[in-house]
Amino acid sequence: MPPFDLDAYLTRIGLTRADVPVSPEGLRILQTAQLRSIPFEDIAPYLGETPDLSMSAIFGKTVHGGRGGYCFELNQLLQSALEALGFQVRRSMGRVRRATPQGGARSHLLLQVSIDGARWLADAGFGGPGALIPLEIDCDRDQPAPNGLYRLRDDPATKERVLERRGSGDSSGDWVALYAFDDAHVGDLDIEGANFLCANWDQMPFSSHLMLAGFDGDTRLGLFDLNLSEFTAQGETRRRLESYHAFSNLVRDRLHLRLEPETVASLWRRLNDS
Repeated sequence: MPPFDLDAYLTRIGLTRADVPVSPEGLRILQTAQLRSIPFEDIAPYLGETPDLSMSAIFGKTVHGGRGGYCFELNQLLQSALEALGFQVRRSMGRVRRATPQGGARSHLLLQVSIDGARWLADAGFGGPGALIPLEIDCDRDQPAPNGLYRLRDDPATKERVLERRGSGDSSGDWVALYAFDDAHVGDLDIEGANFLCANWDQMPFSSHLMLAGFDGDTRLGLFDLNLSEFTAQGETRRRLESYHAFSNLVRDRLHLRLEPETVASLWRRLNDS
């Protein structure tokens, strides 16, 4: 496999090597920059394809191709960049909890980064309202992020660590569990298997629902099929995309996904056929 082209990756997300010291601050800068520059998208499985998880394919798609990806692509990209910079990284697989109290299959890839004895949760590949910045894994206090208030807690029933977000982003909301994870070893075959499961199993949402998420300036955009949510410091607004023009504008001009016109048209047709 060719060496990871760190400079090309950093250029894609608007950074240089000098911007990213091997420190909690450097980790914060890198995760935030990737999240703001490379969107979450499940276009491949939605159109019937299983994403290629070779680093050459991920790099070509996200860095050179102007596309995004889902967790197996985005967090492996982040892992490669972190390791190239000198960070100590290990992978974990999480169970998404928003639909069920204890989650389903291990279907979400996340990263644990160790710095000076502290463990940080780094995640640039969660399609839901994850934290814009890394969170300290072993901290039981609430952890504020630019896009909400988060906490991690133990689940004694599953022996997992659970990531939660306060629902409304302020002290009046309820805590919502996003996903849970543990310290079990995660190998390449675990990721390959989970990727195939997510892309092809009808019990997963990726092949039947279009999900996009990213940033337009300071506004976080989240699309589920034709339903668009926009999150700002003032709150959340929701609307349905009613026209091809509105959909194309979101995909290409606001999320900056470099897609062929035929692909945008195929997505629009499927969204309106379902």
